[in-house]
Amino acid sequence: MKILKYKKGKKNEYKILTDDGEYILYDDIIIKHELLLKKEINKKEWDSIIKENNLLKAYYDSLKLISTKLRTAKELKCLLSRKKYLTKEIEYAIKRLEEEGYLNHQVYIEAYIHDALTLKLVGEKKIASELESLGFKNDEINTYLRKVDPSIYQEKIEKYILKKLKANKKSVSEFKRKIMLDLINKGFNKEDIEAFLNTLEIEENTEEIKKIINRLYNKYMNKYDLYTTKNKIRQYLYSKGYGSIDIDEYIKRT
Repeated sequence: MKILKYKKGKKNEYKILTDDGEYILYDDIIIKHELLLKKEINKKEWDSIIKENNLLKAYYDSLKLISTKLRTAKELKCLLSRKKYLTKEIEYAIKRLEEEGYLNHQVYIEAYIHDALTLKLVGEKKIASELESLGFKNDEINTYLRKVDPSIYQEKIEKYILKKLKANKKSVSEFKRKIMLDLINKGFNKEDIEAFLNTLEIEENTEEIKKIINRLYNKYMNKYDLYTTKNKIRQYLYSKGYGSIDIDEYIKRT
């Protein structure tokens, strides 16, 4: 195969015009194989050069990906697969990045934990689960999570509960149940949630109860007698977590 022309491309690339078509090679490959001194090259050697160039291409593409955002080996493998790289090319890129210190687990995990605590409402369990899904092992995740001051999670729990309490229209028991479920789903420890809820003295919203009873009273009295209406109101309020004593008092007022 004849090499007809070289043309400098972007950054570390060269366009190589041959009698078999145009190719893009990295200068590392050109220098290693002394291609600037050659006018002809056999097909077998050329195929070997192209394979080696593809390994470098996967590596340089990986560098671009991690230059804009910290990424794990698992993330890179997924992204490179989407770019149609071969398994051998992906493995070469990942191994070289690891050897050169670009895929530093400590840096990534610490940065991820910092961003999660700063930008999101998530607890320890949620952070651990997310990091595990990115390919990290439990032992190394817990090593860095143990460094987090527990008061950070507690402050997040307190802030969330107090914010929700201001707009609460549910019964006390329903409010606590919903808050507990929400925060557990966000990865916070049940014990920490309970500890703060137990410090709060939450009273039932009497105005909200009045509204509920008046609405249901007007609805059911058009269909049922007073006894049935009261029972239906009781059943509804029970289902929403209101206690029987309070329910009876409000029904009497009606």
